[in-house]
Amino acid sequence: MKRLFLILVISSILSACDLGNNEISFSEVNLVEVNGDVKEFINHIQTFEEGTGNGIYIFNDSEKRRYLYLSQEFLDNESGFGNMDIKTEENSFNIYLNNNSNSKEEINGYKLYEINLDKVYEYIKVFKYGEETYFQTVGL
Repeated sequence: MKRLFLILVISSILSACDLGNNEISFSEVNLVEVNGDVKEFINHIQTFEEGTGNGIYIFNDSEKRRYLYLSQEFLDNESGFGNMDIKTEENSFNIYLNNNSNSKEEINGYKLYEINLDKVYEYIKVFKYGEETYFQTVGL
């Protein structure tokens, strides 16, 4: 009986440790699916900042959740929104963005991604076509 109890305790501890091994994930979301703070941030961008920069914005919703917003200014002439990828280094996570030259029509006119981090990172870097660029605005 003691052995069974010991095995149950050890397996519970190992299972709890395994739950902490989250990975970074991201998914495209629609503006109607996000909370009011994110909507307010994007509304500010659309009202005051559109047409003034590179079209790459990030909103820090919580310690481990970010929203990446790409507006029309992100796009090059006659291109559509491409794909996104995230890679991590020790103290930073890097966002890689590309345009899609085949897609000329976008339904929403923007892209919005929810990014869920596995830990707190000291640095965030963003790249367009493999070259480091900047966030036009960072929201908190």
